[in-house]
Amino acid sequence: MPTTVKAPFFTTAACKAYTEDKQSKEEDKQSKQTSRVIWNLTVPVSQVPKDLPLDPNARLANETRRTVKSMVKTLAEKPEEFIFYNNGILIVADSIQVKGRGSGGGFDVELVLVSPDEDQEEKFIGNGIVNGGHTYTAIMKALDNYEKLQSKRAKPKINPETGKADYLEFEKASVQIFVLVNINQEEISNISRYRNTSEKVEEFSLKNLAGEWDIIAEHLPPQCKPYVAFRDGENKPYDVTDLVRRLACINNKVYPWSGPDGSPKNPSATCTAYGSLIKNWTKDDFSEFVPLLKDVLYLEERLREEYDQQKGLSKLNGVEKKPYPFITGRQFNHTLPITFVFPILAAFRVFVKDGAWEKPVEQLWDEMGSNLLNRLLNTYKNEGRGNPAAFGRSASTWSNLLLVPMQLKLTSVT
Repeated sequence: MPTTVKAPFFTTAACKAYTEDKQSKEEDKQSKQTSRVIWNLTVPVSQVPKDLPLDPNARLANETRRTVKSMVKTLAEKPEEFIFYNNGILIVADSIQVKGRGSGGGFDVELVLVSPDEDQEEKFIGNGIVNGGHTYTAIMKALDNYEKLQSKRAKPKINPETGKADYLEFEKASVQIFVLVNINQEEISNISRYRNTSEKVEEFSLKNLAGEWDIIAEHLPPQCKPYVAFRDGENKPYDVTDLVRRLACINNKVYPWSGPDGSPKNPSATCTAYGSLIKNWTKDDFSEFVPLLKDVLYLEERLREEYDQQKGLSKLNGVEKKPYPFITGRQFNHTLPITFVFPILAAFRVFVKDGAWEKPVEQLWDEMGSNLLNRLLNTYKNEGRGNPAAFGRSASTWSNLLLVPMQLKLTSVT
């Protein structure tokens, strides 16, 4: 079941900026759908509630971003200018209650926010901040600094640029908070997508919000989870894009190794245009291959083990003899061009049928792994390409490696 959180705070100004006119739509009369409403609140920064959820936001806020540091600087040095410099915060709430304080001025506001439980099975994005997560992060960081000074846990320092102590006039800072209510769950991902356009949100992060990566998260081996981000800002060495690229290598539905005319359609986009893989991703295209993710990662581990044993490998252009931490958490001794890896993984798609391997994946590696590696390295050296990127773009690179599994397949049949 979802959890409900109440967020009370004080605001100096509040107005119902927009109420959708549902009376003009006959179908909405029949369904009794509630009008969507936008509230506009002017909130002293010191009154902004803590621990507001960021679940509906396409990206996680990252306090190391330059924009966050700049906002914190403004709050410390020129707090009265903050409301003019900042775009504000957009919140989707389940409900809002606004009560005027009468002669005292201002309003008491209470938001009701509904968030999904971690173990909730149904698709539920929840309420919270959909835009302005970095603003909120900057405010919380500045507020923490201010409260430390107020409690005398920190000594005020004179800023050489302003001649005043930072946060001395913090109470003068305000921020605009826009609250949307009566928003359907299905609408939240679109709102986040279109509101988060001033600073580019990675496509994989937007697809995460729409639940596109649930199937990959389900099949991702536990040891990989600490290293793979599913939305922008998680600050992990890999993201779901890296998994999609590897799954594309064995996807013989999208990239058949023998097309209608007998020629292969090779997944060279995994090296040269992987942004298009994410943009064009559909669950239907990948659903039968995602359960094989653990096997693809196993094959790459075996491949990287063997590369580490190659003499003179670091002399090849594009190869560096330095530690390489893999998605699984294992560390290898060489950092390789991805074009030394993906064409070999792609060759194994010859033995994928109806979402399963025709032979145990361990047996496939034993029968083909070394042969594929040696063939790739010999091709790279003999054709004189010193550019790994050009090597990966070449159709012959991919097609040449397919000869190994095709010969094995033919031998197995006979």
